[in-house]
Amino acid sequence: MDLGELYGGSFVNWETVAGSWRKRTVSSRLLLLAARRYLAETGAAADPARREVVEPAPLPDEIKRAFAAPPGVESTAAELWGGFVDAAVAAELEMISYGERPPLLHELRAGLEAAALEAGAGSDLARWFLARRDTLPGEDLPEDPGYLPV
Repeated sequence: MDLGELYGGSFVNWETVAGSWRKRTVSSRLLLLAARRYLAETGAAADPARREVVEPAPLPDEIKRAFAAPPGVESTAAELWGGFVDAAVAAELEMISYGERPPLLHELRAGLEAAALEAGAGSDLARWFLARRDTLPGEDLPEDPGYLPV
């Protein structure tokens, strides 16, 4: 598992997030605020290769610049980066039908737990992955990923 890519938000579907932006959802606007806060409080250098990943998506420049500049895991900006990634996941989830959310949340939660285990118990990276897992909605859903609400 590429922990650096996961930390960088590789599990976010930016095409879906762009759909949320086009629909002017509240969560997409909160993503913009999270990106602005992250950019204002950090001096992370942008990676052109990461920028290319989101460049085709019709998203504001601030969101693209924030995605292109993740901080180091030990950085004080890791918490702000986590808030940005959480907001991106929320914008993505808003575009996914209710019936598809439980399996997706189950897979995402399991993947973040596996990443935390691989990162090593107690490490900064493991704590970051677990914080992302803990912000996911749907803890009241059954453990069975085949659950579909009526």
